[in-house]
Amino acid sequence: MLAKRSRPVKESLTVSRQVPASRSVAAFDSALAAIEGLDVERDAPLAPLTTLRIGGPAELLVTAHTQRALVALLRLTCAEGIPLHLLGLGSNVLYPDEGMVGVVARLGGVFARTRMLGHRLRAGGAVPLPRLARSTAARGLIGLEAFSGFPSSVGGAVVMNAGCYGVEIKDVLVSVTGIHRDGARRRYRPADLEAAYRSTALQGTGVVVASATFELRPGSSAAALHRIDELNRRRWASLPSGLPNAGSIFRNPPGDHAGRLIDAVGLKGTRIGSAEISAKHANVIVNSGGAKADDVLGLMLVARSAVRAAFAVELEPEIVLEGPLRERWRSADPIDAEA
Repeated sequence: MLAKRSRPVKESLTVSRQVPASRSVAAFDSALAAIEGLDVERDAPLAPLTTLRIGGPAELLVTAHTQRALVALLRLTCAEGIPLHLLGLGSNVLYPDEGMVGVVARLGGVFARTRMLGHRLRAGGAVPLPRLARSTAARGLIGLEAFSGFPSSVGGAVVMNAGCYGVEIKDVLVSVTGIHRDGARRRYRPADLEAAYRSTALQGTGVVVASATFELRPGSSAAALHRIDELNRRRWASLPSGLPNAGSIFRNPPGDHAGRLIDAVGLKGTRIGSAEISAKHANVIVNSGGAKADDVLGLMLVARSAVRAAFAVELEPEIVLEGPLRERWRSADPIDAEA
């Protein structure tokens, strides 16, 4: 029998709760601090920087405010073999409870700027997509309204080919400027990205989206803002409110919806620790207070096992599993969903 609502499921993952100290990163700290345009913080908590409010500390949290500083950061981490992880708005990511070894990098400064070029808009990788959608609609420029409720930076949305309400980023994208780990800059056309459902060729490459250019079209600002309000009402009506979450946990399988499948196997309301499969939307996991990354991962494994057994469908994460969580997901035996 499947685990019932509010009934705790036995946690099956046991991990260390401490970040393994990296001697090379410790020595690297002063080198980074000397780079103009970089802010460096040691042992910075990651939970407050994510919408799930989960995750241990980053060995080094670094914010790059200029392209020169970002290039220097990328080159140094590459040369020294220091792990580098990029953090956007923290809305689609799960960090491990024991924290992250190496550098967690964010973009600020010039990467948070926008520039209008006629009907084209160039936006830095750190620009929040919802703010961009609303500001362009207010100017009577149409094309980004569907993303007004999508909690992502421009860079994160481009890398994952974000989509909602029948629109994907690739549909309005003209070009992307990416910076590689060796500091080299490259301009990508949409065809270069090989964009598909929730994926592009940039995923897993370490390329940082410095900016993206979008092709918009003129239209009524009043109509565009009305559409934004309508879409946001639909979005918020279907999602849990008041509790930290990361939106959709799984990608929708071809021809179906992950939420429908998880609901069909009776997992709404299932809990591990303080994490719960939302009773409102089965493809959302909420943090009811003090949830751990292992709680969320445990629920993901429960859902994967139950859906596989009932429908022979393999659920794939949409949320980004950082650090050792990726390997735990790949290597963990499916959790028996029966009580």
